Amino acid sequence: MRVFLTGASGFVGSYTVRALLAAGHRPRALVRDPAKAARVLAAIGVDAGDVELVAGDMLDAEAVRAALAGCDAAVHAAAAIGVTGAAGDLVKVNVAGTRNVVGGAVELGLAPVVHVSTMAVFVPPSAPVITADAPLASPRTAYGRSKLAAERYVRELQDGGAPVTIVYPGGVCGPHQPVLDALMEGLAAGLGKLWPLPGGGVTAVDVRDLAEALARTVSSGRGGERWLLGGHYRTWPEYADLCDAVTGVRCRRVRVPSAVMLGAGTALDAAKRIRDFDYPLTRDAAEFMVTLVPTDDRPLLDALGLTLRPPEETLADSLRWLAEAGHLDPRKAGRLAPAGKERRMTFVQRALKPTFQRVSGAAWFSKVGPKVVPPLDRALHKLTGGRFLVGQALVPSLVLTTTGAVSGQPRQAPLACLPEPDGTWVVVGSNFGREKHPAWTGNLLKNPGAEVSFRGRTTRVTARLLDEDERAEVWPRLLKVWPVYDRYEERVDRRLRVFRLTPVDR
Repeated sequence: MRVFLTGASGFVGSYTVRALLAAGHRPRALVRDPAKAARVLAAIGVDAGDVELVAGDMLDAEAVRAALAGCDAAVHAAAAIGVTGAAGDLVKVNVAGTRNVVGGAVELGLAPVVHVSTMAVFVPPSAPVITADAPLASPRTAYGRSKLAAERYVRELQDGGAPVTIVYPGGVCGPHQPVLDALMEGLAAGLGKLWPLPGGGVTAVDVRDLAEALARTVSSGRGGERWLLGGHYRTWPEYADLCDAVTGVRCRRVRVPSAVMLGAGTALDAAKRIRDFDYPLTRDAAEFMVTLVPTDDRPLLDALGLTLRPPEETLADSLRWLAEAGHLDPRKAGRLAPAGKERRMTFVQRALKPTFQRVSGAAWFSKVGPKVVPPLDRALHKLTGGRFLVGQALVPSLVLTTTGAVSGQPRQAPLACLPEPDGTWVVVGSNFGREKHPAWTGNLLKNPGAEVSFRGRTTRVTARLLDEDERAEVWPRLLKVWPVYDRYEERVDRRLRVFRLTPVDR
């Protein structure tokens, strides 16, 4: 099927091109700049030679009609998804562009015609769950009103029997976003600076899942549907916790009353009427943040046989790319930092780490260290709510709580660790280079269930002793964390036990 498409130079559109190709369709994309579209597509592994790129503007009705000729179906994905008060040409895109593309496709008999709208047309919500038949909102900004006007136009076509399906995405998240939108920009700012915690929450859908849904809608031949695809819903504190879990770095948070957020958005709207300036917060955006509730995605998921990927996967891929692209400090990306851009050493690490490595590798320290470091770490761990350990200034560190093999009582052990990109931790039973295995390793062999406190967050884990092949694979990475492990192995007759700690929900 030849499928006409707008937005191939953008986030949703480019991934939709990829999904259409994977489904065996032939995309014809109307783009203002074919060279730019080719670069965006190449970034996600699409050869522009596999796509028919047609130069033109969706505001040019004749150019759109010519590009639609000979196509079987259409996807209109060019309209921006957001609530940040954009104006100017963007308003024309959301109204005139929709009339030219969706209306033109219907006139020429294309079916199905898929219009990518936005969940924002239902916000503030009127019920605890947003459904596709919920009342439409009354936005205050020109941008919001333009989206509503486009929505009403497409619904009129539906009511007239046109084979148009409307899909309402939530916040769209994922790697390789050509221009950061409010959600991705907010993620970078929240992790890099400060994470605000108002009421409400956020729905986030992976761009790859959204693109697959659009491609399956085309393949299904269905028309006349109104489908929500908000994605996974989290409150703002829950989303901050999710970021902590995938990065291993606790973001700084501040409670912001919802009324304050709404007041700030209102004040900024008023200021923009006096003097126009670019700032993402508006009353509509604030209302979106503090009032958002979950969406009913089940009709779309059932009809298309689609299963959304876990939110952890989407968030990890998004943050990893933000760090790779320079939008997020690798230190804030934690274990997701790209290779070669691991967390930069602090002044303390540069000054003290070599000295501590020499001291820790000395034979005399194996007698002194166990009497000083663990008790001090336990005290600091308790005092700071699990946020600080002595060794943490030099290497990633956690506190492992095991069940005593003999006593059956909880036993805490502060340990250096290797946080892995998949959310697991690797720990070594070094015991400061002493001859006996540390007690916590025996506890894990008898009772693999344990608890990890890592940078202020506690997680239930299951421990597994690595076999020789697994140990050989991870050992070089462990030595990058703490090279002294090699000296311990040379000094003692035992083989240091290496465990992987995996969260129980994985």
